[in-house]
Amino acid sequence: MADNKKHDGHMESLMNQLAESVLGLSDEAVLAETNETGTDPEQEAERTRLVLRHAAKAFDNVNNRLLDLDHAVNSNDWRRGRSGYHNTCLNCGSSVFITATGGMRGQALDGQCPESDRYTTRRREASC
Repeated sequence: MADNKKHDGHMESLMNQLAESVLGLSDEAVLAETNETGTDPEQEAERTRLVLRHAAKAFDNVNNRLLDLDHAVNSNDWRRGRSGYHNTCLNCGSSVFITATGGMRGQALDGQCPESDRYTTRRREASC
C-alpha cells in the first residue's frame, strides 16, 4: 500500500512538471501555435489529454510489471533517450525502457530480480 502511494506521488509529480512547462507559456503563445496548425483548440486540448493519459498508463504498466518481478526503480530516475525513457533496477542494475509508443523492453522485464530480498527468501525456502 505504501508503494502505491509513493508511486502515485511520483506520477503526480511527473504530471505537475509537464503542466508547469505548459503553464510557462502565455495563453497567446499556446493559441497562436494552435492556430498556426489550423486545428481547433478544444480538439487539440483533448488530443493532449489523451497523450498524457497514454504516457501515464505506460509508466504505470512498466512500474507494475517491475514490482511484480521484485525490481526496484527510482521513479525520479527515468531519463529521456532517443526512443523513449530508460531506468535501471536499484538492486541488480538491469535496464528497462519505455518506448515512445508505450512499449516495454529491457533485461529487468526478463525475470525476477536476482538481488531482491523477497526472491532470495523464496529461493532459500525452495532449497530446504
